[in-house]
Amino acid sequence: MKTTDAVSFFLPGDAEFGRLGALDPDQSPLEFQTAERAWTLQTYLRLARAGEPVRLTNVVPSRGVVVFHAGHKHIVQRYRKDSQGAVLVALRGDRKPVLTADFEILQNGCDADGRRTFAVPHWPQPGLVPRDASRGLRVRRAAYKGYSANLDPAFLETPWQSRLAELGIEWHCDAAPFDREGFRYYPVDWSSYRDIDVIVAVRPSDRTLHATKPASKLVNAWLAGVPAVLGAESACRALRRDPLDYFEVGTPDEAEAALRLLRDEPRRMADMIENGRRRAAEFRLDPLLATWRNLLFETIPSLAVGRRPTRRRSLVELTVASWLRRLGAHGGT
Repeated sequence: MKTTDAVSFFLPGDAEFGRLGALDPDQSPLEFQTAERAWTLQTYLRLARAGEPVRLTNVVPSRGVVVFHAGHKHIVQRYRKDSQGAVLVALRGDRKPVLTADFEILQNGCDADGRRTFAVPHWPQPGLVPRDASRGLRVRRAAYKGYSANLDPAFLETPWQSRLAELGIEWHCDAAPFDREGFRYYPVDWSSYRDIDVIVAVRPSDRTLHATKPASKLVNAWLAGVPAVLGAESACRALRRDPLDYFEVGTPDEAEAALRLLRDEPRRMADMIENGRRRAAEFRLDPLLATWRNLLFETIPSLAVGRRPTRRRSLVELTVASWLRRLGAHGGT
């Protein structure tokens, strides 16, 4: 079943609401540094520019498909009584499950079941500028682009930079602090890979292999024509089909060895760049737009038919029900 009804994207706040709805992600990439804007706002803008029936709202509608970021779940919950006819779709991102949502969209497919939870690749970095091909196959500059908390501290210290200097490689750390208190601009240039030869992005170790994180840094590297040296991440491993996709490392020693190999073997550098170009095809805007169209206008409306509860339970009720199920499964007394 396909719906022609408008899909609403909920973004709270009044001060900048009109201005945000007129943004172009590729012209104003600094506006999309936070997850709420990178997911909710950007998805709305991309679909709107593609001519899809979507609208941006700062009030949760009473009916129709309503998309919101998990970080706004408590605000959405306040509208619970007035939104009984709505199908709530949470963009979970790097958050815990949203129990009050009817469906969730994940940026990592580890927990996607195709019935209530769906995995959709993250949008590419807005305004991405690829590596300048005139740089040839020499490895002269390695970089990190992202939040400082998402990089293993060993790569933020002076010894790492000194080790690369001995290899004849400049280290550029384009990092920003993470701030949950509100949106701020940070003087980072996550869009341009023009003068970058290799991306190094090794997260702090995690026993779940960062099960909630997307493969954004890998996909951006493919799109930019830049080899990637990454840590152990479930999302990246799920995309891996060939050793040329990226180097997986766990320590600065292993990362240094990967960079040394690229420096000393230009053929490997060329093969990884070409392989990345092929892999990037499935993550460009057109296929991603098709994925969002199908999910929001066909799959979710079809699944929602006949499944809507007569009364949406509160967050407290859902939490208690979840706790009771776990207790029963473990034979609690």
